[in-house]
Amino acid sequence: ANIPKGKYFYQVSLNGNAAGKQGKALLDQLKANGTHSYTATVTVYGATKDGKADLNNVIATRQVNLNLNGTTTADQVKKSVADNIKDKIDVPASYLTNAVYPGPFTAGVNQVIPYELFGGDGMLTRLLLKSSDGAPWSDNGKANHAGLLPLVGLEKGKYFYQVALNGNTTGKENQALLDQLKANGTHSYKATVTVYGATKDGKADLNNVIATKSVTINLKAEKKADSNGQSQQDQNGQAQNQGKKADHDGSKHSNKGGTPSATTSKGGQARASKKSLPNTGQKSSLALTVLGLLGLSAAAILALVGMKRREKK
Repeated sequence: ANIPKGKYFYQVSLNGNAAGKQGKALLDQLKANGTHSYTATVTVYGATKDGKADLNNVIATRQVNLNLNGTTTADQVKKSVADNIKDKIDVPASYLTNAVYPGPFTAGVNQVIPYELFGGDGMLTRLLLKSSDGAPWSDNGKANHAGLLPLVGLEKGKYFYQVALNGNTTGKENQALLDQLKANGTHSYKATVTVYGATKDGKADLNNVIATKSVTINLKAEKKADSNGQSQQDQNGQAQNQGKKADHDGSKHSNKGGTPSATTSKGGQARASKKSLPNTGQKSSLALTVLGLLGLSAAAILALVGMKRREKK
């Protein structure tokens, strides 16, 4: 649609601590907020006879959500690995028993995927985060609980990670890894959490190691019934006690999760297939840079004025 020049004016009003700020003050505040979600109101005004904005003549308004991605430094990532990841975890037996493939349980284990996916629902690596204590859990991510970030305000697509297991699970992924974990039963693994930087084209740079941390993962398997047909209450009871903090109710939801796969190139880059990345439970939203606000505003004006014209017809 062709908008007559000088006939309409607009503004995008942000909420929170950015409300009312303009120019450099606004830019400084946006940068200080880092990765942040804003609720904004797009308002289009008519013009006075002398071509100025008539703030009393509101043509149309619309609310939009803006997610601005801030910058995450390597030092912040190093600190998150050191401070936000546990040294040791004990995984309830039912988590492993109920895990299936395709499913998110082994996502990020022996494979490289985006760092922001570290805490997806139903993922083994979710349990490594200190923030997982008391957070809900559903087997295979069926309930699509909100993902947990290893770092608040983490910049998306800039960092990648993997949790490499030792022993006979080394190098195994997906179904092969899950089968081996179940075959091993109750077992203690030494694992290394490694976070990588990204290349200019957004792939994992395996030559750029940002941080590493050694952890211990204790996986438990449910014991089979004894010779008298009685179940081993001690093991199952322990799993239930450890799982009190987790929410297993997800049977009414379909499993939209999936275990990601990663491919490594000769140049030391790894790229996970977007179609196979796990569903972290986080609602998708519009991600913008500060400069992207201008494009959004222009699009909103076109849409709002167009709607107004159709209403008049």
